[in-house]
Order: sequence, then C-alpha cells, then structure tokens
Amino acid sequence: MKNLTVVVTLILTCILITGCSQDYQSQSPTYGAKQSSSNDKSYSSSQAGNSSNGTSSNGSSIQSGNSNSSAGKVNSSASAVKTGSLQQVLKDTRSLLKSQNQVRLPQTLPVEKGKYISAIVKKDSPGYTVTFKQTNTPIHVNNKTLTKAKTVTIIKAIGYASSTETAKQITFHAYGKSDGQAVDLGYSITGYADAGAGTAGISWNEGRWTLMVLSPTADAENGKTLARKVVAYLERHTLPIPHQYGVIQLYTDNRQSMVRWQDGKTIYELSGIENPMSLLAAAVSVK
Repeated sequence: MKNLTVVVTLILTCILITGCSQDYQSQSPTYGAKQSSSNDKSYSSSQAGNSSNGTSSNGSSIQSGNSNSSAGKVNSSASAVKTGSLQQVLKDTRSLLKSQNQVRLPQTLPVEKGKYISAIVKKDSPGYTVTFKQTNTPIHVNNKTLTKAKTVTIIKAIGYASSTETAKQITFHAYGKSDGQAVDLGYSITGYADAGAGTAGISWNEGRWTLMVLSPTADAENGKTLARKVVAYLERHTLPIPHQYGVIQLYTDNRQSMVRWQDGKTIYELSGIENPMSLLAAAVSVK
C-alpha cells in the first residue's frame, strides 16, 4: 500500500512538473513577443525620435547654417552695399555735420538702377553743402574720386545772422489777374501765364510757397502740362513748411530747376536734378 502511495505521488509530481513546464513554455514566447514588440516600438520610437531630432536638428542646423551662412553672406554683401546706400550716406553725412544746428537732407534721390550713391560734404560757417553723387561701385563719403562722378542732387544750407536778414533772400508775391492770363491748373488752383524775352511762364501760390514753371516760348504748352502735374503731385505730397516763405522754379528745358525756402536763420536750396518732377520728389522728402 505504501509502495502504491509512493508511486501515485511520483506520478502526480511528474504530471505537475510537466504541466508547469508546458505553461512556462507557452507563456514564455508570448512574454518574449510582448517584450520584443515593446522593445521594437521603443526602438522605432527612438529611431523616429532620432530621425525627427536629426532632421530637425540637422535640418535646423543646416537651415540655420545656410541661414547663417546666407545671413553672413547677405550681411557681408549688405556691408559692401551699405557703403553705397542712401541710408548709409545720410548717416555719414549727418555725422560729418553734427556741429551744425539743423541738418536737413533729402531722403529720396534719383539714382539709376544698379548704381550707388555717395556724397561730397562741405561745411560752411554757418551752413553746409552736400553734393550727392552717383557711382558705379560703393565709394565712401568725401572720397577724392567723387569729383568725377555724376551729380544727382545738391542741397545747400546758407546761414544768416538773423531771421530778418534771411527773409530778405526770398521774395513772396501773391499772384493775381494782373500777372497774366488765368490758367486752370486743377484742384481749384489758378495759375497765371505770361511770356517775354523768349520765355513763357506760369506762376501760382500754394500756401506760403510761390511756384513758377518756365519754358521756351515755343514750348509753352509743355509748361502748362508740367504745372498741372506739379499741382496734382502736391495734392498728395507735402513740401517742407517754410518759415516764412519758399519758392519753386522749374524748367521744361535743360536750365537749372531749384527749390528754396527759409527756416528761421537758414535758407535751404535744392538743385542739380534735371527732371523737375524728380526734384520735387526730393524736396518733399527733405527732413
């Protein structure tokens, strides 16, 4: 009986061991698969992360590097172009004229596409003259070679001892019927046409400004056309405010057009621009 019990016990033990082994084996692959799957996901995620980070980081780095490189090139290029840019020329000019009480300069100049701008700056006592030059390459302000370059604009500031003396330099005349034939210039402004000594002129007032368009007698119609263009332009743009008066004299031929106005003890004069409308654009940009 004891022997039988021992045998039965041994058989049951073997069965139990076999069953556990099978359970472990059946569970073990599943666990391994889950672990592998988890590891795979983790690896994939890590790869994706690395890939993403790499792309972003490398991409950013490359972009940033290109951007920096580009920026570097642009900045470097900008530095080269900067020397011949109007912004830099105005900055350098103001620096040279820092001893002057009031420096007024045009912010717009007629420069050909692909060309550069520079200037010859001369300090007067009191006052100054700035001759803006067009160049083929960037050239620093007051470089000796500028004397041979094309002049695009000249602005002069002429100082006087008193405002009273300054006021004598500009004569204001209110134009009316006695000054010639009335010409409608548009925008409720009337000009007065007159001719003599081979020159035809149309004159009018806008605020404290006196304006004149002059042309050869044979070109009188072009004078009227230009006068109307000026009136239309000044409806959209504002001239410097004179204290007390200002005068604009424009020509349809190759004679020298100019804009002059008083501001306190100083007379400002803008000239050197062949195209009268370009001169006007420079005048309204002065500050």
